[in-house]
Amino acid sequence: MPQTDVVILADHPIWLAVPAFAPAIVVAGVVVYIAVKNRRKPGSDGTSNTDGGM
Repeated sequence: MPQTDVVILADHPIWLAVPAFAPAIVVAGVVVYIAVKNRRKPGSDGTSNTDGGM
């Protein structure tokens, strides 16, 4: 059986991709934080919706 020689021409560690994805991850985190912070429970703004929608 012939032995094949494998030559690795390039090595691309995952750490090289981090700078490309980090800003997107930070922006997504900020959006989620703001969405969770601004989420209101029903009736927490002082108004009640008990009039039947009229």
